[in-house]
Amino acid sequence: MMNIGVLVNVEKDEGLKYTKILLDSINKNGAKYIVCEKTAKRLGFKGNSYSEVELVEMSDIIVCLGGDGSFLKAARMILEKDVPIVGINLGNLGFLADVDKNEIDIAVKKLVNNDYSIEKRMLLETEIIRNNNVIAKDTALNDVVVSRGALSRILHLRTYVDDNFMDMFPGDGLIISTPTGSTAYTLSAGGPIVQPDAGLIIITPICPHLLYSRSYIATKDKVVKIIVDEDCDHNAMVTVDGQVGYEIRGGDLIITKESTKSIKMIKINKRHFLEVLRRKIYDRGEKMRRNEV
Repeated sequence: MMNIGVLVNVEKDEGLKYTKILLDSINKNGAKYIVCEKTAKRLGFKGNSYSEVELVEMSDIIVCLGGDGSFLKAARMILEKDVPIVGINLGNLGFLADVDKNEIDIAVKKLVNNDYSIEKRMLLETEIIRNNNVIAKDTALNDVVVSRGALSRILHLRTYVDDNFMDMFPGDGLIISTPTGSTAYTLSAGGPIVQPDAGLIIITPICPHLLYSRSYIATKDKVVKIIVDEDCDHNAMVTVDGQVGYEIRGGDLIITKESTKSIKMIKINKRHFLEVLRRKIYDRGEKMRRNEV
């Protein structure tokens, strides 16, 4: 029997309506669902309860209900287990969540019958070095963002690709993104949209105080090094996938490169990336425009 772990953003699923639909469908289709203690309590379940770590360990597949933020949080949890994951979109845009909330039963049938494909998505690993000591390490599916802190002051970032000097970027910061993350923060900052299965690293300045500044695309074997200007006397941050933040200061070195790990994303729908892109961005924009008129 297939064990399907269910991770839920309870704030996105009012009254756990779609969670209940999902659990009923898993039961009906001959699989077993596993929910964590927090979700079980909200559902009024009694009996065995599991931590999120135990849930991941016991599951053959992870299903995440929520938006892209929920998916990123779940993806971070499964890095060591290498279990495939699929998202059910309860948010607005939802590039990472493959399944619409009205397609839950169809999706479960396909999962149980192994009627799906798996896309391996590259990850970035980053480390922060201060005085020759590694003070933090993390892994990103979408992006690593080096940005200014609370004060609205220009951050100067000396940037290298494979030890070759790229530029000193003055501005609000830099985004180092995977192709998966090209439709996230880097898109808002004017970066390119990249096919998600491409092997690339995207470097995009945030509000640069330069007339000529543009995104730069490197192959996945490159190493990006960023040094915070030594004269920086105010706080700055490194944020990983919008989930975890680390304070940095002048002289700190941030090294980012492709991770040896990857994420297995289940693809149930056979829609091409360009079709998804059109539906998520263009069609949504047109709908919003029509509603305003």
